Amino acid sequence: MKLQDFDFRIWNNETERHETNKPLISLLMIDVLARVAHLNGNKFEIELWTGIYDKNGKKIYEGDIVKTKSPYDCFLAKVSIHKEGTFYLESKSRDYIGSLIYLVKDEGYDTEIIGNIHENAELLNENKPS
Repeated sequence: MKLQDFDFRIWNNETERHETNKPLISLLMIDVLARVAHLNGNKFEIELWTGIYDKNGKKIYEGDIVKTKSPYDCFLAKVSIHKEGTFYLESKSRDYIGSLIYLVKDEGYDTEIIGNIHENAELLNENKPS
């Protein structure tokens, strides 16, 4: 991903909503917001764009819950950042499922955003996605 394609969204833990005032948010403010989030008891969470779109053309961000289908399997997972800096899919029990880029780009898994961890965490408790 090129720097010009870099994108993120911000979850506000106080208002329990994603911040939508884009002019207020710029690349230069990321470091400031990260420091403010830490100082303000994690009021803000910065969620990075993975560089990947779901099957409906929506950007997949860290914290999204996705339904992922292959010819052999179907599962729900949360998009997370691995300690090595790559995006991966995480099960409800926080187990590593696989690299998001590998499963979607290389293996061709059909992926759709169905919610996010802040507003729809209960989705990860479903036994089998429909």
